[in-house]
Amino acid sequence: MKKVVKRTLVGVLTLLFAFVFKTSSVNAASCYISVSAPSSSVVGQTFKVSVTVPSNAGSWEYTLSYDSSKVRLNSGSLKVVGVIGDSRTNTYTFTSLTSGSASFKAVNASIYDNASITECFSGSSTATVNMKSQAEIEASYSKNNNLASLTVEGAELSPAFNKDTLEYIATLPADTTKAKVSATPADSTATITGTGEIDVTDGLNKIEITVTAQHGEKKTYVINLTVEELEPIKVKVNGKTYTVVRKSGMVDNIPVGFVETKIKIKDQDVVAYKNVVAKVTLVALKDKEGFVKLFIYKNGKYESFNEGRGVETNILILNNSKKAPLGFIKTKFKYNGNTINAYKLVKSNNKYYLVYARNLEDGKDNFYLYDKENNTFQLLYKYPFEVMKYMACTICVLLIIFILIIITKLSRTFTSKENKIKKLENKLMKLRNKLNDSEDYDIDDVDERPNIKKVEEDEYVVPKKSRKEKLKELEEAKERLNSSKPKRRKVTLEEDD
Repeated sequence: MKKVVKRTLVGVLTLLFAFVFKTSSVNAASCYISVSAPSSSVVGQTFKVSVTVPSNAGSWEYTLSYDSSKVRLNSGSLKVVGVIGDSRTNTYTFTSLTSGSASFKAVNASIYDNASITECFSGSSTATVNMKSQAEIEASYSKNNNLASLTVEGAELSPAFNKDTLEYIATLPADTTKAKVSATPADSTATITGTGEIDVTDGLNKIEITVTAQHGEKKTYVINLTVEELEPIKVKVNGKTYTVVRKSGMVDNIPVGFVETKIKIKDQDVVAYKNVVAKVTLVALKDKEGFVKLFIYKNGKYESFNEGRGVETNILILNNSKKAPLGFIKTKFKYNGNTINAYKLVKSNNKYYLVYARNLEDGKDNFYLYDKENNTFQLLYKYPFEVMKYMACTICVLLIIFILIIITKLSRTFTSKENKIKKLENKLMKLRNKLNDSEDYDIDDVDERPNIKKVEEDEYVVPKKSRKEKLKELEEAKERLNSSKPKRRKVTLEEDD
């Protein structure tokens, strides 16, 4: 009986020991700190590193280890102590300083299991970031910008495709409106533009496919695709041959105020664009290079369509001669690649031009002022420059009259003072002559005593002055007049400095 009890006790203890050992092993295996970071970074840029403790941790502490010579810590606490309720993930921000690799790991770590309250830390992962400069990264990019294949659905390229041949020709049947172009890059890192469904018109269509290598080098393949025409309509405008575009949808940007319609040209239906208010009809013409352009069509003749962007509305620039307002002379200038007949001020810095144009909203013809800097047109109200000219003439006349009045008043002032001086000089001269006519007469011998006349009492008589006193008074008066006489200056209409 004792042996049975002993064996049972040993078995129970063995099982208990095995259970405890197994539980401890499981907990220890689960107490692992995870460190994550991007695999690469560019020198000078920032990146983030995250450290996460396991979910069964009741308390923990660790220190994040890194190489400070390769990266710089921008944010985050290196030593972390936490308990249940704290965030289990800490995030750090670093800046890469130099080329190479930087490793991040949690060290000096300790984790206690939340259930058993026992130490269970089993290790930490290591995150490594490979750092390169932008130049090193670009140097590793592929420079392959070749095509591996190039096709046009329903057409055969001539010559046969070769990655080094950049230009091809192909033909599609009449009434084709879209061409499906496909291409494959020789390097998967390269990008391609210009493929897919492309709108085409009758005649020559130039299709460009551009391949851009990862490194940035570009290569362009050209397909000269011709859409056959049953009866092409050829016209000449300014000595250049064009083909009339008969189909709809060939013009990307129809001008504002124009609607699509149909007209007859050489007994064939041709799509056109009409502005009823402005009484203008446009037709699309295509040149030998495949470029489509709008022209004004009237009575079988074609003129350049020069649309101007006004401040309030768009206008149609008219090249017909029109008498310009006063102060303007004829000239020409370039606008959207076209030569425009215009006018400019006689003295102008070629910043503003005057053109005759038609408002595409109300159909009225007027002069418009073109601002070359802002590339806009502004309605010029009727003859403002002539009104300004007349106002300027009137102001000049009034200014001249005012100046003449001032000159007259100054002249009178000068003349009045001169006459007074002359009178005093004449009087003084007469007195001197009278004294000189008397023989043996010396001014110093003149009795300076006044002549006194005996008068009755209470009667007052002003004493007479001697000749010497009169002569002295006259000289003093002359001196006073001379000193008060204004200085003369030249009167002019020029601006005073």
